[in-house]
Amino acid sequence: MGYLYSLWNYLKTEKARRDFLDYIRAIIIIAAVMAMVRIALDLVRH
Repeated sequence: MGYLYSLWNYLKTEKARRDFLDYIRAIIIIAAVMAMVRIALDLVRH
């Protein structure tokens, strides 16, 4: 229970907001790279 309380308090901080935006940005970059690799592989195969 203490862990959830600590996590809840962390999520209320400014640092948590910045970290969340960094995670979203990383997910977008990873998805874009995966899409580019997929397109490149499809072009090579055909």
